[in-house]
Amino acid sequence: MVIGSILHGAYGDYYEQAVCLKHFRLTHPHIRLKLFAASPHRMAELQVLDFGWADCFELWTEIDKDEINNFFQFQVRDPELRAEVLSKLPPEVLGKLDLQNNRLPWTYLRSILPLLPEYQLGLSDLGQRRLPDIMQASGIGPHVFNGSTIGFLWRYRSAGGAIKPVLQSDAAQLVAKYSRVFQRLIDTYRCHVLICGMKTPRTPENMHRIDAKYPEYGLDLPIESSTHLKGLSWALELEILSRCTVCVVNPSGFSEALWIKRNAGVLLVDPAPHYLAKALWHRMPLFNLLQPSSLFSTVASRSERAAFNAIKTELDRMLLPAANCAFETLQNPTP
Repeated sequence: MVIGSILHGAYGDYYEQAVCLKHFRLTHPHIRLKLFAASPHRMAELQVLDFGWADCFELWTEIDKDEINNFFQFQVRDPELRAEVLSKLPPEVLGKLDLQNNRLPWTYLRSILPLLPEYQLGLSDLGQRRLPDIMQASGIGPHVFNGSTIGFLWRYRSAGGAIKPVLQSDAAQLVAKYSRVFQRLIDTYRCHVLICGMKTPRTPENMHRIDAKYPEYGLDLPIESSTHLKGLSWALELEILSRCTVCVVNPSGFSEALWIKRNAGVLLVDPAPHYLAKALWHRMPLFNLLQPSSLFSTVASRSERAAFNAIKTELDRMLLPAANCAFETLQNPTP
């Protein structure tokens, strides 16, 4: 049995769909799975991820050249997918898709999170080779991860997007708030803050990658204790932030992928009410929002004091095993 699937949407959508499909493929060893990308830019960008678990990962224009018995398709009612891909498929291929069942990745993810290591999306050989270059180009020295690190993902919603920005806090106020919060954490923990999604001018090289989501302004933090990533690779910057002690994120496909990859230590802050409403309506299994305590903490993060306390608590929790290990080493030195 040969199954096909078309990855589509934003980068976060590609990632979530791919995670579900990898799990599906590995738990159904009798099938073959062929993956296709709706966008050539997305496909090129995600070559740093390992898709070796699928028979192929090609552009959607190659679909009618492959032998496919059926499709396991996510979000088949997406208007962009229908207009740019499905409407151009020959009838004999389109007939193999279930156009009525709008399968959502969140429903599938509910049954497999937290994700076991074998179902995670790893880096391809290309990704492994490019990662050190991306870190060096971003100014991330080898010493950065020797101490405590905080990864921060900035996303600010604008009108016309899938998430309405109603009641969203002012951008300038949020920048000032995060600058003060992270400065206090730097003073307390002597940590390094890696900032993703800010201070990145739009260029012809990166325009399809950053999708005009990255502002040219950034956080006001000391340069020796902070690094603004440069938007050089969506997937490799995800890999970099996943290695931080704690991650603090605004809601986005990137932050959802980061939660899936880490399974813990990712704090959602200042979500637009519309995002929270959609997450709860669809029972999205992300950020522990279905737990009352986590939901309360997320809503309370609009308060600077509450946001600082939540990040500090999570840092202490993540650092405790390392502190205990160091104490045991002192108590029981190697002879």
